[in-house]
Amino acid sequence: MIQMQSEPRRVQRRQGECCSLRAIFRATKTRRTRRKHEGNSRYEFFFVSHFVLFVSSWLFVLNGCTITNERQPARYFGPTQTMQQVIATVNANNSLIPTLHGKGSFEATIKFEGESHYVNGDILLLYGQPVSLRLVGKKVTNNVFDIGSNGDIYWVIAYPPVDKMWWGHHDRPRVADVELPISPQSLVEVLAVQSIPIDLLHEPAPVMRFNNDYDAYMIVWNELLSDRWIAHKEVWYDRKTKLPMNVLLFDENGRVVVRAYLSKYKPVEIEGAPKERGPMVATYFQLMFPDTGSKMTIDLSDHVALKFKNAPTGASFVFPGENAGISHMKSLDAKAPMTNPQ
Repeated sequence: MIQMQSEPRRVQRRQGECCSLRAIFRATKTRRTRRKHEGNSRYEFFFVSHFVLFVSSWLFVLNGCTITNERQPARYFGPTQTMQQVIATVNANNSLIPTLHGKGSFEATIKFEGESHYVNGDILLLYGQPVSLRLVGKKVTNNVFDIGSNGDIYWVIAYPPVDKMWWGHHDRPRVADVELPISPQSLVEVLAVQSIPIDLLHEPAPVMRFNNDYDAYMIVWNELLSDRWIAHKEVWYDRKTKLPMNVLLFDENGRVVVRAYLSKYKPVEIEGAPKERGPMVATYFQLMFPDTGSKMTIDLSDHVALKFKNAPTGASFVFPGENAGISHMKSLDAKAPMTNPQ
């Protein structure tokens, strides 16, 4: 009886031992498998993370180089020319541009009288030395605006739905309480195709300095007021080409009222010379008016020449007046103060 009872116990003990061994084996196998997977995971994580870090680093370097090159201009510390030499080169180009005829497109956001107006379309630019300008914008077949100036009168016409005209004389003071959407006088100076007077002591008197960081000559024109000198205009000229890059116009307190970027220069054909040797003119203008927040882009990529079908002529810059068909016309000429009769 004792032997019969002890045998099952041995069997049970052996079975328990076998189960224990199987459990230990399974646990050991599971731990090995887990360690193997963990090792593989750690290796994969190490490899992937370092690969991503490597690629990211190179992308950052390449990206950084690209951004740096775009934002930071090439500096120049070599020899430069005198102001007389720079002006002579500028005048050699601009003297060959007595007139200009350009066609292309425009895009503008005009903020005026508390409202913001976005408009785009086709544009016609006419210019005649020294201050004649005509800038006509159209949307399909409808006129959008007409900005002009001649030796006597300047004007700004905004066609319906605005339906307003502002005009005045160059030689008369302007009323102070009227804000123009865009100044015709400013556009003439932004074109930067006028010849620079060689009398450097005549007002507005030019002063030049060289900007090493932007590799450009900077000429500032100054005017004398009753109590101080003020900066009127600043033009940046590329050192190599002597072509205008930036034009800034200031008010009496030195605030920028117009900022313009000029680019995409093209030669225009002149009689007796191949086109590639003609004078260079900008065909892309980016204008900003910081005080109002207005912006305008002019692209003359369609066509640019000194003349086209004999235009422009003197008749191109005649003040439209009532012929424009505008309902609201306002003169910007300030009235002379009344004097008491003696």
